[in-house]
Amino acid sequence: MSREDCLHILEDLGFSKLEAGIYLFLLEESPVTGYRVAQALGKPVANTYKAIESLANKGAVLLDEGDSRLCRAVPPEELLGRIERRFQEQKLKITEALAELRSPGSDDRVYQLKTAAQVFERCRLMLEGCHNVALLDVFPEPLATILPDLERLLERQVTVALKVYAPTDLPDAHVFLNPSYQTTRARWPGQWVNLVVDGRECLLAFLTEDGRGVHQAIWSGSPYLSWVYHSAVASELILDGLTRDIQRGIPVEILQKRLVEFQKLKVLAAEGYELLKERFQFAAKPAIRSLQPKFKEKTR
Repeated sequence: MSREDCLHILEDLGFSKLEAGIYLFLLEESPVTGYRVAQALGKPVANTYKAIESLANKGAVLLDEGDSRLCRAVPPEELLGRIERRFQEQKLKITEALAELRSPGSDDRVYQLKTAAQVFERCRLMLEGCHNVALLDVFPEPLATILPDLERLLERQVTVALKVYAPTDLPDAHVFLNPSYQTTRARWPGQWVNLVVDGRECLLAFLTEDGRGVHQAIWSGSPYLSWVYHSAVASELILDGLTRDIQRGIPVEILQKRLVEFQKLKVLAAEGYELLKERFQFAAKPAIRSLQPKFKEKTR
């Protein structure tokens, strides 16, 4: 990492540009006087002393109590450890405060996400808040980014099913490999991550080829839109699963059992469907007849 990169990161952590420059200089040359720092950086002495005092208040610099007022940089591990602890303390406080300010009720609007960082952070939050089922349609690179979050979700024994575009090993998840995954990946100038959790909120994002930019990405907490999308993804996964099994020559009796298992991906007890029932005050009607297809052996 270059010196410029270090300067930018320190600025992101709350240092001024001058403070960041002083800290990096003191890491390389300590202890020195404030006057020596000002000379080395070509900055006004008064401004430099003021910045050193600010760094001392932040716990980034130690000042000698003698007449020389020598200053020394605090070791990076000590400084960053303090910043991290402080951040966690502030995070806890602001989380509690913001929770009290959050407006009640659902939001049916559709929102655009402008950056890949927004997309993946929203994915993480959705998976963290998932209780019943998470369905995904995701290319390999985005999948690698959110894989730790999926593994934590599976540890909570939440149902996870995903359509993938490269052979993927994810124990305890229902993984459906797109039969024409190579063709699909070659045809699209980018990569996508589409996610719906609990039939309650959904995200559809088409990223650039390198995964750093966004062609288009939207998120919605609309239970209706999310449940419709949940149903569509579940049906597509079921179709992929049956297509795979038929191509493998799975016997009809086993196909019928697989179909019953696959239907569980629709999870009528998921939050999204329950929210719809509550909002529109309807109840699921009992099935009049079985809609399960009948498989028949071919006869000559």
